Amino acid sequence: MAREHRGERGLTPAIALLGPPAVRRGGRGGPAPAPRGSKAWLLLAYLALARGPVPRSRLAGLLVDDADDPGAALRWNLSQLRRALDGVADLAGDPLVLDLRPGTEVDVRVLASGAWAEALALPGFGGALLEGVTPRGSAALELWLAAERERVAGLTAAILHEAAHSRLARGDAAGAVDLAGRLVAAEPLAERGHELWVRALVAVGDRAAAERRAAECRALFRRELGVEPSPSLAAALRARPSPAPGAGAARPAGARAEDGVLDGGVPTSPAAVDAAVEGAEAAAHVGAYERAIDLLRTGVAGARGLGDDGRLAGALGALGRVLVHGVRGSDEEALTVLHEALVAARRAGSADVAARAALELGHVETLRGRYPRAAAWFGRARSLGGGDARLRAWVGVFDGIGRCDQADYAGAVAVLDAALDDARAAGDLRAEAYALTALGRLRVQRDEADAALAALDRACAVARDLGWTSFLPFPRSQRAEVLLRAGDLAGAEDGFEGAYALACQVGDPCWEGYALRGRGLLAAARGDDALALDLLTAAPGACRRQRDAHDWVEAHCLDALCGFAVPRGVPGAAAWAAELEAFAARRGMRELVARAAGHRAALGEPGAAEHAAALAAAVDNPALAALAPTPA
Repeated sequence: MAREHRGERGLTPAIALLGPPAVRRGGRGGPAPAPRGSKAWLLLAYLALARGPVPRSRLAGLLVDDADDPGAALRWNLSQLRRALDGVADLAGDPLVLDLRPGTEVDVRVLASGAWAEALALPGFGGALLEGVTPRGSAALELWLAAERERVAGLTAAILHEAAHSRLARGDAAGAVDLAGRLVAAEPLAERGHELWVRALVAVGDRAAAERRAAECRALFRRELGVEPSPSLAAALRARPSPAPGAGAARPAGARAEDGVLDGGVPTSPAAVDAAVEGAEAAAHVGAYERAIDLLRTGVAGARGLGDDGRLAGALGALGRVLVHGVRGSDEEALTVLHEALVAARRAGSADVAARAALELGHVETLRGRYPRAAAWFGRARSLGGGDARLRAWVGVFDGIGRCDQADYAGAVAVLDAALDDARAAGDLRAEAYALTALGRLRVQRDEADAALAALDRACAVARDLGWTSFLPFPRSQRAEVLLRAGDLAGAEDGFEGAYALACQVGDPCWEGYALRGRGLLAAARGDDALALDLLTAAPGACRRQRDAHDWVEAHCLDALCGFAVPRGVPGAAAWAAELEAFAARRGMRELVARAAGHRAALGEPGAAEHAAALAAAVDNPALAALAPTPA
């Protein structure tokens, strides 16, 4: 049973910003008197959502710049807010800090970093940020609120998605159906929600409803997007009931029942389950993923038949990993399997299996740009498997990428440096190459050319030595971008063309899109605007061909397209800038939200220059300063 929300009972102080805003004092004090005017609520939300202290000058510029005396107007709003926050939080200083009293709950922070059960129990869960509050007289503030509402909507969808998977794994299929339906209502054009809803309906035994849901999804996608859903939707309809031990294909010549497994059937002994998992891992190592999945499915069925939770957890965890890394478009099924692995691991007390499952769940959330949920999984993986240097290395790699995507550069460097140390201690050269590439990408974004080249050269060397061809397009594209910015167009061409060829060879639309982006930037640098536009418009589309692509790649492709199109007055530039802002805001990609605001400012949108300047000031990246126009 979900816990009753503490704020509703008046036991602890609470600040509610989801839905209609309110402040509740501790004890039995009940609701605090609401401040006069909407700007006090906007001020409270800005401070609650900020990552640190906020200069009063920035707040005055955003909130009350239209007043005759902005300083006095800000002080008046602060006095209104202090009255409402009496006993709940304090406001003081310049820069201003929202200093919460012990035990005070802020619902938007619970939504971002709390457990899904806590988030679902919030009274305002599912509501918009500051519902009913409309900024007046400040276009920049309207842009800020729109972006933050988009981010809150993304956090809400992420909670619904995780909660539905968790309930499904725990056997509460009816609860999963309800949550998946709410998820689809929140994100009707996101295929993952429809697939999850179909899986939940199949699990609850309502096949007719599952088939109707799949048909409705297909009709919606044809009508609104002009495309068909991926094959994963149809695959979700194919329920996989656990066969009885020993069931399966007829016994082939030479097979013996005492072997513990029939070819094509289900393992009937612990040794046979172990053999299936070990064989699958060997097959996955050489790229035979379909064979690995077949073996793991039989291993899972065998472990279920034996009632062996330890082996079941191990087989499910291995299956989830292969689905994540080996089969494109299968991440939704992988999440289902990994959540089931966690449940089985908890019953069996298998902390190592649970740690690896948490790592993979965090990895998928990082790919999807759901960074707060990823951070929660990474924290869980570290606590469960802290003694495993290899696991720590991979946790650090993906955690560092997520921190970089959110413009937490100092935190990303610390995490990635530690991941590099762990990778070397564990002798994991793949983790080392990935950590070096992530560090190189961070340096590219900050325009730190020498440090970027040092990391990326080493990453390319390690990946080449490993024969890791599928990974090489990533560091090679990053390295080529450094050369492009330095004016070495021939070197950049060699890097981007090589990365593109490799990406096409291995069939990776994600790295293909990023290499197309680089080739487009190169064409623009050479003055071939027609080719540049073709390549830059193709880049985001390449990413979208794969459901499991890195969302940050698509975002950076959109940013490059805007950077080309806006100054040239290309038709569609305004729509691309708005698309970038919504995409980045929903995922909390703070620097890219600032870049989108800069593009919109260059297009002359009211308030965008002020919005861009405020966002850029909150990001520690010297390379961003030149991209945020100075307000007139």
